[in-house]
Amino acid sequence: MRGTSAALLGVVLLCVPLGSNAAAPEAPSTIAARGAGLTRHDGFVAWYWDERKGQLLIEISKWDEPFLYSAGLSSGAGTIEASLDRGQLGALALCRFRRVGPRVLLIEDQTGQRSGVADSERSRVIAESFPLSVLAALPIVAESGSRVLVDATEFLLRDTQVAAELDRAGEGKWSQDPARSAFALERSGAFPRNTEIEALLTFSCDKPAADVAAVLPDGHTLSVTVHHTFLELPEAGYTPRAADPRVGYFTQSFRDHAAPFTEPLERALICRWRLEKKSPEAAVSEPREPIVFYLDRGMPEPERTTVRAAALWWNRAFEQAGFRDAIVIRDLPQGATFLDARYSGIQWTSRAERAWSIGQSQTDPRTGEILHAVVILDSHRRRTTSRIWQDLVPPSPRGAGRAPCRAPDAADPALDDPNSPESTLVLARLSYLSAHEVGHTLGLEHNMAATTFGWGSVMDYLAPHVMLREGRFDLSDAYPRDIGEYDRLAIRWGYTPHTDPATLDRMVREAQARGVVYPHPSDVRWNEYDWGPDPVLWLPATMEVRREMLRRFGIGQLREGEPVYDLQRRFSLAYLYHRYAIQAAQRAIGGRYVTNALAGDGQVPIADVPAAKQREALEHLLEALAPSALIVPANAASVLVPAPSTMEPTRERFASEAGDLFSPLTAARVLAGLIVRPLLDPERAARLTLAEGADALTLDRLLSRLIAATWGVGGGAERPELRTLRHIGQRVTLDAMLGLAARTDAAPEVRGAVLARLEALRADLARRNATDPATRAHVRLAARDLAEFLDRPETRAARPPTLPVPPGRPIGH
Repeated sequence: MRGTSAALLGVVLLCVPLGSNAAAPEAPSTIAARGAGLTRHDGFVAWYWDERKGQLLIEISKWDEPFLYSAGLSSGAGTIEASLDRGQLGALALCRFRRVGPRVLLIEDQTGQRSGVADSERSRVIAESFPLSVLAALPIVAESGSRVLVDATEFLLRDTQVAAELDRAGEGKWSQDPARSAFALERSGAFPRNTEIEALLTFSCDKPAADVAAVLPDGHTLSVTVHHTFLELPEAGYTPRAADPRVGYFTQSFRDHAAPFTEPLERALICRWRLEKKSPEAAVSEPREPIVFYLDRGMPEPERTTVRAAALWWNRAFEQAGFRDAIVIRDLPQGATFLDARYSGIQWTSRAERAWSIGQSQTDPRTGEILHAVVILDSHRRRTTSRIWQDLVPPSPRGAGRAPCRAPDAADPALDDPNSPESTLVLARLSYLSAHEVGHTLGLEHNMAATTFGWGSVMDYLAPHVMLREGRFDLSDAYPRDIGEYDRLAIRWGYTPHTDPATLDRMVREAQARGVVYPHPSDVRWNEYDWGPDPVLWLPATMEVRREMLRRFGIGQLREGEPVYDLQRRFSLAYLYHRYAIQAAQRAIGGRYVTNALAGDGQVPIADVPAAKQREALEHLLEALAPSALIVPANAASVLVPAPSTMEPTRERFASEAGDLFSPLTAARVLAGLIVRPLLDPERAARLTLAEGADALTLDRLLSRLIAATWGVGGGAERPELRTLRHIGQRVTLDAMLGLAARTDAAPEVRGAVLARLEALRADLARRNATDPATRAHVRLAARDLAEFLDRPETRAARPPTLPVPPGRPIGH
């Protein structure tokens, strides 16, 4: 669900050393002679393919005239770890060709540092103050008058992103094999305004990471297709719109060095499409040119119909901006590719595991005008979403196999068919996801605070709104069925033509008066996968749902004949159902309301979360840390079997300190860590040291309450399983405090407060005289570790490693 503007990603330099050809080349022949017998692909940048020599030649006749260039991916690596997806766009760079002797330089011009005035001398000073980037030096092989033919083979076959991204993702050390890299011309071509060329690049690695090796045919060779685009500049006439921090758009940012010193150096223009009315005087008019999105031919039904309908939700917002049918959906022409700059659209992408869907766009780096956009919808997402709904299914009364299918209703539907919108609501989530990613391609950023005013925006990350009513799950309002009020504001603000700044400002102020807000990401309301006006109260609501999910969990939810191991894929979604509600409650502690305020707009720039609300959040978190909330019920623990020899272990499972066997204690330790460790984050702790007032939740008061809730309760009367889980909460709390006290980047006030509490805890443990052996051993180990940390810091052992957590993002819960 990520959104990217390719203009923000930067351009990878495809540098070829200028001195790489030491010997002077032979005198070039004419273009007619060199191109004899070769097919000329005529278009914006004409090219020839010499199959005998394996050379791709491009013809250049325009010198120092700007155009746009990018490199993306036509095929992907198939794994979530590396950002190498089918249909991945590169940023558009402002480039030009310049001849220097026997070579042609491909130059990327500076757009991040520029002049905002027409004065040629002032502009020259600024241009000479910052560097250009020479992306390639292309040898001339033929010329006729002012036209030249250059060999672009090395440039177009050179890797600029794949090996580096695999290395960044920890997927191994990969190297390109030039002998196994070649052009892939099936979807290459030249057209009046753009030229598209594809190349198949091959990489090898002796020791690839397991996840990427698993998707490779031979386990160590990876070949992907890179797509190069040369694009003509858009026609003049587009009017940029300055960004407003109170409305979330991607931006094209730059520094205007010609601005008076009394004005900001930094400027930002929003990224948006060019829309012009056919009838300028009409309140609502069709556009001269609509935004056309094409649908991937490989997208199945009923997903295809769902995606098409959800993308058109945005037309309701465009009507308020004055445009009727601003977005048009068509089928992608046979054989076309979304990386062809002529085709924006919605692509269906397969991956081996759950992964992000992405809304990406390419913009004119001078103005922010969106010229091309591609949504990548992850097909695997349906499976993970379906597992959430499967966890809600009432178990069969027979004890094995699901209950017979019955007609769904608004509460507790049957959920039998994973592809049926009536029974699973998987397509309801796909609708929201599609609208979300299309929103990114319209220029919109996330608004993670929008669920505080209902379904305020599809640009939020939305959890399923599931409520428990009289023992039944209410799914009647699980996902939105339309874009939200904030979405309508954002489109109206960004796309209403010829609107003066005062009118734009009034739009924002009127929306804020209705509670429609776009706060700063550090604001306590900015949360993923929450719902409701008070993020703190979302935690007890999800705890109720979680308890019922765990009560139902088991073989009785499986269809007859399904492997019992499939429950391993789903258990973390039930046991950690409240993980993002935990995160939302944590943000309230030491949290602040932070607005994107402008002087005079009436917003309060920053305000602390009231102390009472912070304390309420802490108490809800401590309830989630209680032994009874950490327990894995027997009906779940007894069915979480190891992977059969015919199946690969799922990444959705919990790690286990007991080897292949599921460990309820490991799961509890993971959950306790999710609750405690973020509370003792150095930055949050530093904010708590700034708290003032008699009732303020200070760092010392938080530590005192945390220790009291874990180490200060319990006793011999507890059931053994609850006593063990209490030990886990105690140990996780101790390790988190030791870790914070040892952080050299923590503020001195933070370390001092934690050390004082650790000293007090050591004294308390010394007075304890546990009767049962397990508690006695637990206390002795804690006391020893405390003494080692406080008295002999130079010899203390490293803290226990953090246990891996089953994936949560990008699907929520």
